[in-house]
Amino acid sequence: MPIYMDRHDVSETVTAEHVAKLHQQDLKIQDQFGCRGLTYWFDDNRKTAFCLIEAPHEEALREMHSFAHGDVPHRVIEVEPSIVESFLGRIEDPKKAQNTGLNVINDPAFRAIMVIDIKLLTLTKGDLARFR
Repeated sequence: MPIYMDRHDVSETVTAEHVAKLHQQDLKIQDQFGCRGLTYWFDDNRKTAFCLIEAPHEEALREMHSFAHGDVPHRVIEVEPSIVESFLGRIEDPKKAQNTGLNVINDPAFRAIMVIDIKLLTLTKGDLARFR
């Protein structure tokens, strides 16, 4: 079954706890839509939330969100699980850090990628003279 990542642009008043509650509402009804909510990320600075959901098609994901809490995503893309895991580190909810009923994840999913390009350089006689 395909995996989708959706993006929600949320208001300034939304917190990580609020997004965790929305995620829990999705999990309660996901089976009705043939979906499986894998995890989510919340970026408090940018006020965006991202959900990773296994679904038969994009419309099932949108219907699930709409029915669960009405907060439908602004954008949905199909993703490759191995790529998501490579860049974001996980494709499942992390284990609870504390013994609480609500697993609040405040992780922006914003990553920096460093690229190092090493080229083999050869020195000519003229270069050797300069370095002496």
